[in-house]
Amino acid sequence: MSIARPILRSAVLAAGFGTTVLLLHGSASSSAMWTPVINTLKARFRLIAPDLIGYGRTDSWPDEYVFGLDDELRLIEPLVEHLPGGVHVVAHSYGGVVALALARAGRVGIRSLTLIEPVAFDVLRGDPQARSEFEAFSSDFADRMASGDVDGATRHFVDYWSSAGTWEAMDEGSRALMRRAAGKIVHEFNAVFADPDLGTLRTLPYPVRLIAGDKSPLPVRRIAALIAERLPNASLQVIAGANHLLPSTHHRVLSAWLLEKLEV
Repeated sequence: MSIARPILRSAVLAAGFGTTVLLLHGSASSSAMWTPVINTLKARFRLIAPDLIGYGRTDSWPDEYVFGLDDELRLIEPLVEHLPGGVHVVAHSYGGVVALALARAGRVGIRSLTLIEPVAFDVLRGDPQARSEFEAFSSDFADRMASGDVDGATRHFVDYWSSAGTWEAMDEGSRALMRRAAGKIVHEFNAVFADPDLGTLRTLPYPVRLIAGDKSPLPVRRIAALIAERLPNASLQVIAGANHLLPSTHHRVLSAWLLEKLEV
């Protein structure tokens, strides 16, 4: 017996013509993050960038339901199913975990996966140092949220992924968006830790390209490297001077790289 799922309104940013590229943003972000990349690629590709659940103009997740990655897929798959030749998927952070779930489900034709520091933390089973760092980070976030310290949780989250002092430098409007995102981030941590390992992805027939910044936190650098090692069709590109926010801070480098790698 299937359990009824909530009906959510979703929003999508789309531009361009040609082979479709699906862009999936990370936690506490939205499709707007991809605007510079879309502006560069839209002359050669059709770009589709949905707001994931709880972000941008897509509805928030209702607390009375248990959340899982399949709930993200319910809104994403109809955007790109039945495309002749399939779709290129480019995804950042939590969006990278959603992209891996999309590949695992096998209901959408995929031409390639480009994963920018996917937070697939199950991959760190064999790396105690990196796994311990992330578990400490996620536990601190969850504890602060459970105690009602939303500002403390979001400050810790923002500064970890960017750099110390980033939260204090943000304007109040940006902080308000982060506070709105905090509850969904808790759901995402739970979904990421429940995600299966890479075993079911070893037979993917298309390229899997990993991108990481050399200034990013250790766990995501190790995840990118480990996925590149374990999947036969995978490769790793490290971008000098970039941290976890590289789709925004290094969008010119990323856009040029995508234009070179993605087949029309």
